[in-house]
Amino acid sequence: MTQIADVEATRILNGFQREARAMLEYLLPTLRQRGLYPEASVDGWGDSRGGRGTASTVVMTSPKWLKPTDRTKQLARLRLEVSETHEWSVVVCVVSQPDARYPWPQSDEAAWWAELRERIRGQIMEYHDTKAEPLQPKDDPIESDEPPV
Repeated sequence: MTQIADVEATRILNGFQREARAMLEYLLPTLRQRGLYPEASVDGWGDSRGGRGTASTVVMTSPKWLKPTDRTKQLARLRLEVSETHEWSVVVCVVSQPDARYPWPQSDEAAWWAELRERIRGQIMEYHDTKAEPLQPKDDPIESDEPPV
């Protein structure tokens, strides 16, 4: 990349970081007020390689209220990255959902952010409604047909 390309990449990464943080922070009052994830927070950072910005990541975490299997404690993660061929893409990860990849920039960024915000909100609410692990009945060795181990 040239110096001009580095400046442009930095502008794109910083703009994405700002928008992604604002979008996830917009969801915090709803999640806290309803008591779903009272300690949820948003954080972000940039990645670089060879002194050049290559990615920007923003996460919404909830350290206490996720299933034990959700080790990252992340409700949502947005990552903008540039490939070696200078193609930009956004990876959106929402708890218990498959990751989604989108080209960047979007043709209508304002509409894309609004739609993404509502999708993330819905997926987090769906996760919260189903996060309780179903209780597995313990086998009673007296009533079991299996020989004791």
